Amino acid sequence: MLPVTHDYLSSVLGLRRAGVTQTLSRFEEQGLIRKMRGVLQIDEPKCLEQRACCCYKLISGAYASSQSAIPAKELIG
Repeated sequence: MLPVTHDYLSSVLGLRRAGVTQTLSRFEEQGLIRKMRGVLQIDEPKCLEQRACCCYKLISGAYASSQSAIPAKELIG
């Protein structure tokens, strides 16, 4: 699960929020992701990566970097 909002994705990708929402809705209809308030769950990562152009790699790389910057004790609880 990725704790991100549509606003965050739009600012990271330099896109309008409406475009991010439309794309996420399309991915959800295809069964690739599930949207929840403030969270995205990726159900089919390989298919998503194939359909998402370079955006998937940008987002997953940024997320991985942000998670490695959080001290382990904060991740545990």
